Amino acid sequence: MNRTKKNTLLLLILLIYGISVNGQNGAINTLADKYRNWLVGENADYNNNFVNLRYTSFKNAGTQAMNLLQYDFVNPGNLWDFGADADKNEYFNITEKSLIRLVYLYKIKGPASSPNPYYNNTALKEDILKIFKYIEDKGVSASTNFEYEILADNEEVITSHHGVALRSSAYASAILLMKDELKSVGKFSHHMGALDGITTFLSPGFPHFHFTYPGYNSDVIRASLQQRFCYVLAQEDSEVSRAGNMEHLKNFINNALLVSNGWADAIKPDFITFHHRGAYSNSYGIDALHQASILNMMLKASPYELSSIAQQNLKKAVINYRTFSKDFTMPRALAGRFPFTTASYNILRPALAYLYTADPVGNEDAGREFVRLWNISSDANNRLVKENTVSINLIHSLGGMQNMADITGAGLIPLTEINSGHFGFPYAGLSVHRFNGWQISVKGTSKHVWHFENSMSENRLGAYTSAGATEILARGNSVITNDVAQLYNGWDWSHVPGTTVANVPYNILAGYIMRQMNGKNFLAHANLDKEKGVFAMDYKDYNSQTGMTALKSYFFYGGKILCLGSDIKDTGGSYPVHTTLFQTLIPNTANTSLINGNPVSGNNHTFSANGGGLWATDSDGNGYVVPSSSYNSYPITIKRSTQTSPDQANNGSTTGDFSMAFIDHGTAPVSSSYQYAIQLQGGSATEDLLNNFNAYFSVLQQNTQAHVASYVPESIYNYVIWDATAIFNYDVLEKADKPAVVITQKTNNNKKLKVSLTNPNLGLLANNEAYTWGQISGTASRLHRVAQNEIVTIRLKGLWEIDLPNPNVSLQISGGSTEVLFTTKNGFTEQILLKQVQTLSLPSVSKRNLYKVYPNPATDVVNIIADSKITLPENIRIYNNAGHFVEKGMSIKITGNKISVNLKNLPEGLYFIHIGDESFKILKK
Repeated sequence: MNRTKKNTLLLLILLIYGISVNGQNGAINTLADKYRNWLVGENADYNNNFVNLRYTSFKNAGTQAMNLLQYDFVNPGNLWDFGADADKNEYFNITEKSLIRLVYLYKIKGPASSPNPYYNNTALKEDILKIFKYIEDKGVSASTNFEYEILADNEEVITSHHGVALRSSAYASAILLMKDELKSVGKFSHHMGALDGITTFLSPGFPHFHFTYPGYNSDVIRASLQQRFCYVLAQEDSEVSRAGNMEHLKNFINNALLVSNGWADAIKPDFITFHHRGAYSNSYGIDALHQASILNMMLKASPYELSSIAQQNLKKAVINYRTFSKDFTMPRALAGRFPFTTASYNILRPALAYLYTADPVGNEDAGREFVRLWNISSDANNRLVKENTVSINLIHSLGGMQNMADITGAGLIPLTEINSGHFGFPYAGLSVHRFNGWQISVKGTSKHVWHFENSMSENRLGAYTSAGATEILARGNSVITNDVAQLYNGWDWSHVPGTTVANVPYNILAGYIMRQMNGKNFLAHANLDKEKGVFAMDYKDYNSQTGMTALKSYFFYGGKILCLGSDIKDTGGSYPVHTTLFQTLIPNTANTSLINGNPVSGNNHTFSANGGGLWATDSDGNGYVVPSSSYNSYPITIKRSTQTSPDQANNGSTTGDFSMAFIDHGTAPVSSSYQYAIQLQGGSATEDLLNNFNAYFSVLQQNTQAHVASYVPESIYNYVIWDATAIFNYDVLEKADKPAVVITQKTNNNKKLKVSLTNPNLGLLANNEAYTWGQISGTASRLHRVAQNEIVTIRLKGLWEIDLPNPNVSLQISGGSTEVLFTTKNGFTEQILLKQVQTLSLPSVSKRNLYKVYPNPATDVVNIIADSKITLPENIRIYNNAGHFVEKGMSIKITGNKISVNLKNLPEGLYFIHIGDESFKILKK
């Protein structure tokens, strides 16, 4: 190629590259404008009351932050040491409580009728630049060691064990918003270098991340993604790394929003959010979903729009909250080490708005759900608008308030609240039952699910959170109190409703180890038609020095719940083991409860009984029945009293009035048990449940092999099978080859059969595998373990065939029984509808009477005789009952008008022979 042609080609390449770079910069600059405008509420409608309230909150926060006397800008002193709490806290405070609040005050215009007097104010700008200079003088720069802990073997970066990377969103946003002002004084490059250092693990050149595993740390999603977004948006057009940084960030977000494997963050197969290897639906979970919703909205309809999978996973995780929240309140079992931070759905509401804003058509349901929540409480709305104007993730921007205001005026019809249904969340160890607008949940632990989390000052006494703890939300919590913890003053942490545990002193309870799996494999969340349900757990108290254990099951049917326990043992134990029925706050002196129909009030009443045959209500009106039976021969105490206990930090002393009931299994029980039932909001009608207990529930077996109970009104049989050697003869189920929960119900005059099966194993660990939290976290092959399919086979009496197919269920005939094979994974329930096999007659005649079939049933050869010579043997096909074509184990011979099919080498079961458009059902014995 001559020199002229080479120069022309090079010029063309440079031209194309320049066009591409300019196009990418243009798209990123559009995103930068969009995000800046959203942060400061450009073109906000201040005539909207809520927008104006949010603006007023920002302005008040900014004016309060103008007092900077605590900072010596002339002599800043020693460089910050982020290992020292004082220095670290000063960085957090100056960026989050001073810098960003002043930047907002400087950048928000305010209403045209009454403009913000501080907008573009020169003196305010100088104060802001002083803060930037102070941060620089204290040693924050591109060369600062932000103390990342890098776990290269599992590609997870624990961002800065000093927390700097998690608390730099205010700093990042301030750099983006003040770009021009920083450039004017020659400081923009310095602070961009520092921000690049803080977010370096999100750069394309970071050597320890290669998109090997789906999902990512919730801390990174809730904080660091926003910081890196600010960095890329603020980069100059001339920086060649900008387009690559943006593309990498998009890919990183897409990967972070994939469903993760094993115990890794953040979105699990049941769409519960994870952090610290366990379910975290407040704080970490809602912040991560919030921030992801904002980034999704920003990137929508741009060249960097998130993948459809990432968008759908994000939406499912946000919408998931409506299945386990009553009004705004979720079970405390999902609250990690923040037991009283349960109004998470209230805080998450803006994420619904951002999903709808991003895609009003595809996410209309998110908008409608936002409107439903908005209509619950004006007081809660005012709190949402006025509070948290600046947070770690800057999720409460003025533009965000405008998004919410737009939705409230969009004329959307609110979604209907989920009034009934049964929902299992296997990765959280949680079952949730809804009926008539009420909600009850139960939480467990296993070798897959840790039991609780605490810190030095949080949830010190929460060790029994997952010991079968039940929580009833009968009225919801639409108005958020300033201090929910006050409602639990005097709470007895050793008597959590639903639990069977040792009544240990608080000083011992406070020393229990957190985040541990108990080595037990059985934790199941089963349902039938997603309306009825079963929770079951082989419980072991990890912290018990004597290895206290219990087999516990709960059966949910409408407003009635049957609770069974067996094999309760604490050999060598020093403290009595109690099964707590309820513990509820007595809200006022006028409150009354019932014991065997007798009204009880006040806070000084104790009732004792030596065994069952009683009913009572708690102070919220929920009913409890302890039937008279051999399983209930233990003392029962019901009381209303003033209780004294430490707060959640195990400090001081708190008091409160509570109603409580518990069964006392004594000290060091060997093989204790219990039966009781709950009637949600039963009130005085609870007496009917006691008097007619057997008309509702029939307990057929309650031992170490199985808990079997039927719900009599609907002829539903529930099998909690602890031991796979168990044989049953109660209904249609004969056995299962593995521990499982099976629910059956015959319909259509017993001609059809619903069967659901739930495997208590998530499919992450083999039967002989069990690890500690640390052993899981430190090894990639465990932390990111991919759940495996496991087949569980049950045997049913009689001959059944599939009526409504489920790709995860197949069956085969075995003698006079039917074996149903369930392919299970992730602890999810699989359900199938079967129908009776029609009685086979001899001979079997096709629908057009062209063929005769004999013998039927057959042990080897089946003969088919046609009324004319058969000439198309290639049209003969044989299928098994699962619909699979059978090629091996059989042979076909044609002689004149006779077909002989040899089934000798095929397994027993039903088969279908197809000849043209004719079909014959054959039973192979």
